[in-house]
Order: sequence, then structure tokens, then C-alpha cells
Amino acid sequence: MLEPSSFFLKNLGQDLSSVSKVLFNIKECLKITETIKTTLGPSSMDKFIQYEKDKTMITNDGATIMNLIKPKNEVSKILIEIAKSQDFEVGDGTTTVCLICGELLMLSKELLEEKIHPRDISKIFKKGALIASQIIKEVSIEPPFLDIKLLKKILMSCCATSLNSKLISGKRHIFSEIIVSTCLIMGKEFDPNMISVKSVLGGANNDSFFIKGICLKKPFSYAGYEKQTKKHYFPQILLLNIELEIKNEEKDGEAKLKSMKNYKKFIDAEWSIIYEKLDRISETKVKAVFSTQAIGDLATQYFAERSVICGGRISSDDITRISKGTGARFVSSIANVSKFVTGKCGILEEKPIGRERFIFILGCSNKSITIMLRGSSIKLLEETKRCLNDGIMVVRRVLKNQSVVAGAGAIEMKIASKLRKYMKAITGKNQIILKKFAQALEIIPKTICENGGLDSITILSNLRSIHESSDCWEGINVEKGTIFNAFDNFIWEPVLIKINAIQAATEAACLILSIDSCFSFINEKE
Repeated sequence: MLEPSSFFLKNLGQDLSSVSKVLFNIKECLKITETIKTTLGPSSMDKFIQYEKDKTMITNDGATIMNLIKPKNEVSKILIEIAKSQDFEVGDGTTTVCLICGELLMLSKELLEEKIHPRDISKIFKKGALIASQIIKEVSIEPPFLDIKLLKKILMSCCATSLNSKLISGKRHIFSEIIVSTCLIMGKEFDPNMISVKSVLGGANNDSFFIKGICLKKPFSYAGYEKQTKKHYFPQILLLNIELEIKNEEKDGEAKLKSMKNYKKFIDAEWSIIYEKLDRISETKVKAVFSTQAIGDLATQYFAERSVICGGRISSDDITRISKGTGARFVSSIANVSKFVTGKCGILEEKPIGRERFIFILGCSNKSITIMLRGSSIKLLEETKRCLNDGIMVVRRVLKNQSVVAGAGAIEMKIASKLRKYMKAITGKNQIILKKFAQALEIIPKTICENGGLDSITILSNLRSIHESSDCWEGINVEKGTIFNAFDNFIWEPVLIKINAIQAATEAACLILSIDSCFSFINEKE
């Protein structure tokens, strides 16, 4: 154990006073929020990111951008953590949570310069977040979920709102249909692991579709596959963690042979081992064999002659889905291969999509979904996949919590309006702090306006006037540059996303305000 004297504290920041250090941390955090500010709203911009020497990405997904940012300031990493938390908890709203946190910090600068203590600011900010959460719950609406047609319309609206700020916003209704249909099929027993997304280069985005089943990309084609049966009804399926391939030794090996007869026996032994495995599998009468390890040319041809579809180097995630969907047990030893470990599906079919061939496993015993994405570039497909994940999480939260509020900046303006009415009962510096909290929430509609090229000052002024005079759901119509009723126009968002964003942003802002020094406790020898 090291002695205390062998350690020392290393200052990670500038040698500043307490308040100056807080202001410095705020400045560093605002650099990050400014980076992702333009990714909010229906007129958001994309970021071209080089995250490794030879790897690039185009995205406007807040969670993805925050994951790739490497700030030098240790305190600003708190913003990255809340973005990760928001993405993990609710799957959307990462840009929102960062912008609210950044605005709270920026407005705190003015309060700190007025000699208001950070603890007092944090106390009222937390109170404001609690009141905001209560307001959201009070004004939220629970639409009638018994009507399946109305339910689908509600879910489509929430999903389209989420996708409206994404790269695929022009095709949001197509993808909303795919996402909502997928989530409704999954039902209450929603398991994200049973939803697989496959990308196929070529075609257009609107050629994307989903199937009720599991889809695997065929590793390679074999000689004579054109003549093989491509479709089986109610086939038996075998899942392996066994290598079905003859290959060279990984390490240098030696064998001392006295004659050529012994050499022939040595070679024949290798072939007999692989054929024993293949014969054992063939005895089970299966029509499909999938393995996490390699299935070589010999085994592939052997199966082709017996009209058995096979696939090697299948990912563990896909193998797990097949196991759950067909009831097949995962076998790691050839000795355990028998008809009792096989599974069954309704239809097993091999067919091409674009230039690639896929194996479709349909009619599974559980709810398995595969979404097939089409696109003209790999980067577009990657970003579409990220967008789908956000949409799925949003729909999942609505199905689970069944409460929605209006988007387009309407809910933030409503909360700010009610907070201003509430703070009239408060006096002194607490009133000033709560006013700043209400003002911070308006960063969402303000940013939506700015990203859409609108006059944010005029529109926000009009929105404040409308919300002060009546209890409404007025928000921003970026396409027309006007104010409209966001709720009546089906711009809906799940309650959980808004509550979680405000609470997480407030907690992070309060934590940053409480830090006046940064030190590292390290070994002196290092």
C-alpha cells in the first residue's frame, strides 16, 4: 500500500478564485452546447465528424455527437454524461437536455456576477424543475388508447415529431409507419433485442420495409446454389457454435511419418472428422444450419447437395434471436447434436435484396421483427439506423406511459408562462432566480426559430403574449414561419422525455455550479 506522502494533488485548471473558476467551467460547457445547438428542430443541420484517422460520420443525432466529443475541461464532461443518461433512459431528447443545461449555466453567469451564491441558485433551480415536472403532468393528455386506429395515429404523430429533425425528415411518414407497426406487433412484451435492423446498400430510403421474422445476410454463395431449393415450409433449424471447416494449424506443428501410407492415414483422418460431424448433423433431418463459427466450402457443398441452407459466422445477437424465435438450443459440441435440440419456424426462404442474398426465417414462435433499410450510401444507412432507434424509443415510451404533450416549443412556453405567474408570490432574489429558470426553458423554441431562419425575438414575444393570456398549445410552425396550435396539428411528444430532460439538465447545471476547483489525486512517481 502506498504512503500518503507519495501522492499529491494536481490542479487541472487555471489558478482562479472560486467564482472565477465556476465562470470558467460555465464558459467551457457553453462551447459544447453551441456545437450541437444547430441540430435541434425540423430545420436542423448535420455534422460531418472525423472520429478516427480514416473514419467519418454524418449525423445530427445529439447522443452520437456527444459520445464523440472529447473535451479538455473535465467539468464539461458532465454534459456528455447527462446526454448519455437521457439517451439510455428515454432514447431521445439529448440535444434538448444539453441546450437547457447550457442556458441555465449561461443565465447563472449573470446571477453570479450579481453576487448571488451558487448554492442559492441551485436551490431555486431544483425547485423550478420540480414545479415544471408537476406542470407537465397536470397539462399532459392521455388520449384514448382503446381505439387501435386512433392509437396508431397518435403513435405516428409522436414518431414523426421525433424524426422531423433528422436526416430522414422528408421520409418521416414512411419510417413512422414502419416503426409504429413494429412496436404494435411487439405489444406490451416489448423486447428491443428482438428488433433487428439490416442495411442493404442500393435503392432509395422509401424502399425500406419490415418483416415479421428474422433475416440474415448470406455469407457467400456456393457452387450449384441456383439449383438448390430456396424455400422450405416448417423446417427444422440447428444452431451451432462449432467450426465446420478444414484449415491449417494456427501454430507451427510437426508430424513424424514413417511411410506414405501413414501420411495418407493422417490426411484421411482429417477428412473423416469433418465428415463425421456433417453426417451427425444430416441425421437430424434439419433444413437449416447456422453457426457462430466458420462453415467452409466442403461443408457448404455437402449441405447444398442435401438442400440444406447454411450460414457461418452469424453474429451472437442474430443467433440469440433465432434461438428465441424458433426454440432451437445453442449447441457447442457435436456430441450434443440431435433432433431434440433443433427448432422450427413456419417458412425458411433465401432470396436476393439488391445485390445481396438474405435468409428469411418467418413464422417464428415469438415476436421477432427485422427492419430492412435501403439507401444510396453507407453513411446514409448508418444515420437512418440511428434515427430509427430514436423513433422506436419514443413510441415505446408513449405505449408505456400513455401521456403526451405538444411539441414545437409549446410545452416549454406553457411551463415558462406558468412559472412567471407562480413567481409573483415570491420575493427577493428567489424571484429573480426562478425568472431565469423560466427564461432558460425558452431556449428550445428560440433555437427552433433560429435554426429555421425565423425572427426569434418577434415570435417568442408573440408566444409569451398568447400563453400569458390563455391556456393554449401554441408553438412554432417553422415551414410557414408562423405560430400554430401544435397539439391540434399532432406535434406530440412523450411526457417522460420532457420531464427527464428538464430534471437531468437542472441536476447537471447545479452540479457544475457547485464545482469551484478541479484536482487530480495521482501517484507522484507517474
